[in-house]
Amino acid sequence: MNLRTALTTIHRDPQWWRKILIGGALMLTVVGYPWGAGLVIESLDATRKGFPTPLPPWRAWGDRYVLGLLAVLIDLLFFVLPIFAMGLVFLCLSVIVLTANIAGAGWLVIVVLTVFGGYELAAFAASIAPVGRLHYVASGRVEDALGMATVRAALAPRARAVYGRARLQSLPAYGPALLLVVVTWLVPWPWKLLGLWLALSALLYAHLATMQLYAAAESDVLFG
Repeated sequence: MNLRTALTTIHRDPQWWRKILIGGALMLTVVGYPWGAGLVIESLDATRKGFPTPLPPWRAWGDRYVLGLLAVLIDLLFFVLPIFAMGLVFLCLSVIVLTANIAGAGWLVIVVLTVFGGYELAAFAASIAPVGRLHYVASGRVEDALGMATVRAALAPRARAVYGRARLQSLPAYGPALLLVVVTWLVPWPWKLLGLWLALSALLYAHLATMQLYAAAESDVLFG
């Protein structure tokens, strides 16, 4: 599967744009972000069962919120928590630099930032979070996605190449969301809210397309 096929699959649902705009509006409230993640998880589950279209309807709100909240935990573990750790280390080193005037401490800060930045890029390129979501959907237990088994599955020799192609193919899907973020930054405030809504809707759209790609990639890994 390529990105065009993934997008075509989404567009086969006549209501795709409405469902995505609803998800974007919910994500705009911040606390409603798990509803968008839950839509992605339900769509991924349906795709793995052979029903990639239409997108799941907006119902069973409580169940979807819990599904999305657990999915967000995967991103928190592999991406957000390391960022907090980086911020803590950077803060400590900054205090040392300002108060002790230690030779080379500035370079140490640069090294720490490089290491953590490299980790974030490597984790993104290695598809750790998408593979974690695949494991979560396959087993129905989020704990199966939060351990080293996810990392090993993503970095297995055959899987690494297959998931790497899926990651590369998914990148253009995030272009509209990035463009809308830039536009939102430039427009005056009354329009920023609209721009942010559309940007989050575009992000949800990209997530849905990305997981279509990873579902196909998982099938390639498992069944060749």
